[in-house]
Amino acid sequence: MTQFNFDLNQKIRKQFEEQQFQNVFDYPDFIEMRPILREAVRQVAQESFDKPVLPVKVERMTTALEEQMERETRKYQRQGGFYENQLKEKNNLSRLFTHVLQVISAREEIDQEVEDIIYAIDQTRLSINKLKQLPGEGKLYEDNHDRELIPGTYYYLVAEFLVRPYLIDPQGKMVPENIKKPGKKLVLQMTTYAYRDWDAYLTHQYDEQHNIKNRKGLTDLEYYDLFEKNELKYADHAYSEVLADSFSQLEKLLVPKYCDHLQIMSTDLEALFKKNPLLRMQFNRIIMTNFKVDTQGKEHVMDAPLKDIHQKYDFYRKNFI
Repeated sequence: MTQFNFDLNQKIRKQFEEQQFQNVFDYPDFIEMRPILREAVRQVAQESFDKPVLPVKVERMTTALEEQMERETRKYQRQGGFYENQLKEKNNLSRLFTHVLQVISAREEIDQEVEDIIYAIDQTRLSINKLKQLPGEGKLYEDNHDRELIPGTYYYLVAEFLVRPYLIDPQGKMVPENIKKPGKKLVLQMTTYAYRDWDAYLTHQYDEQHNIKNRKGLTDLEYYDLFEKNELKYADHAYSEVLADSFSQLEKLLVPKYCDHLQIMSTDLEALFKKNPLLRMQFNRIIMTNFKVDTQGKEHVMDAPLKDIHQKYDFYRKNFI
């Protein structure tokens, strides 16, 4: 494998190296580097098929592989080791990182950003390989069954705040037995958003819109109805902006005064809030404002987007049919 000079961006890398388990998905500049990773994962996905397939199948495999890489990596990071029944899974994850690393390393042009992600991926692979075996058995990866919010982290605290109106015991914890049905749906919703690849989500929407445009024999009314249905289906993309804006405001509040950096999936905010109670109040204010929380404690992020969509298509149907 090509050798690279890893002496660049020392401040960022030192910050990364201070983590006991070095996770590429927590790398300070990962958002900017993610397209490089996704491109490499897409090539790995393409190579997994024995014969040519439709691009949409490759895209679905790409999304699934990238999601699996992140969720498995975070699982082992949380565990701080692996259980005997996870050995094969851990080794497969390491091989997947190695394959992705080889794909990126084979690029004709290696700039600073590419060097950085090569470094971060390699360090993640090494962290996985260095994990110690733990006694007992652990969970194995399942596509839709091991997503969970990590206590104390950003998404967990957002869900904990928003679920308040749905708690059976208002003073109790956010546990299934203490949450009413609408609250459980909300927690599941926030968990989905925490792990969702929003770029891929929008790609699916555009694919569906393209298919609608190419359908023949539809009346104008049928087109408008189908496009409205499509926009309503994907309207919850509004949450991606609200969650990103809220995290950005929180980051400005905390970094560097209270912590060196903030990782959206793993920083223990609860510990910071316990030391500085005023921070929790400021966090709550951010969530109340951005999620448009009413006096009953219920959020209304979707009210305006849904209203706009309905009004737009009502106007189309009234004036263009």
